[in-house]
Amino acid sequence: MVPDDFPPVYQGHHELDALSPYGEVVLHGTRAADRQELIDRLRGAEAVINVRAYSRFDAELLEALPDLRIISILGTGTDNVDLEAASRRGVVVTNTPGASTVSVAELTFALMLAASRYIPAEDRSVRKGEWRHLEGMELRGKLLGVVGLGAIGQEVASMARAFGLQVIAWSLTPDPERAGRVGARLVGFEDLLRSADVVSLHLRASERTRGLIGHRKLGMMKPGAILVNTARGALVDEAALAEALASGRLRAAGLDAFVQEPLPPESPLLRMENVVLSPHIGWVTAEASMRLRRMPVDNLIAFFEGRPTNVVNPAALG
Repeated sequence: MVPDDFPPVYQGHHELDALSPYGEVVLHGTRAADRQELIDRLRGAEAVINVRAYSRFDAELLEALPDLRIISILGTGTDNVDLEAASRRGVVVTNTPGASTVSVAELTFALMLAASRYIPAEDRSVRKGEWRHLEGMELRGKLLGVVGLGAIGQEVASMARAFGLQVIAWSLTPDPERAGRVGARLVGFEDLLRSADVVSLHLRASERTRGLIGHRKLGMMKPGAILVNTARGALVDEAALAEALASGRLRAAGLDAFVQEPLPPESPLLRMENVVLSPHIGWVTAEASMRLRRMPVDNLIAFFEGRPTNVVNPAALG
């Protein structure tokens, strides 16, 4: 069962065909209008491929789905699943590590470059017949602060060397050897904020990271710094960020993830020239999309055949 393939990921492709020998495959090409419709769609399903964070598998939803055995997530983020509740019910949760690492890291630099040179604002200006120059910032020789040294954070740190950036990093689980492999120097979180010319976020959303970048942390950031978020919108207090950008304390921001998606029309971020916005497209490349469509299917097949892979809540296997 795919409850919410919108915008389309699987529609028009054939990866789901590989599941036909294991049972009936049902795909819904729209978002469920409400919780009850989502339950109705999922009722009786033993296996789910969760494409979007629109479908949140909290304890209440899991309780309403007694037949569910496995949730196969497209992507690495598990913040839309209550892993403890899933484990208690014996529902295995898998994800797709590494499938979009390069694509997300490359978008990080696309946003970094676009924000540092105000490219979207300049593009809009030229299209209106104007000819103006907004003074940007060179990246070479600047200090990049990487927050989170998982697979994507490591890839970003490695790519940074090609731009002549120096890299400092902070992680929830500090590993000097891992940092050293990608040319990053581990520092304290507040030291990173105070020193970095560009801060790039690469953490999962969790109780420890929600609202991590709020008024106080934004106030610590180096004046004129740039914030890039290709991770999860929940990491950033968007109202506080808008204030920091409007006041000029921060030079710019490049954002691919938001607390509410799509971004609501009343968001002040939509009206700011020093903000570069993209609609959560870090993984949306031909190469990553192909890997991401296939890996959740492979995870289901492995589970059905008694060799579960990429399990994020091994307690459920007991």
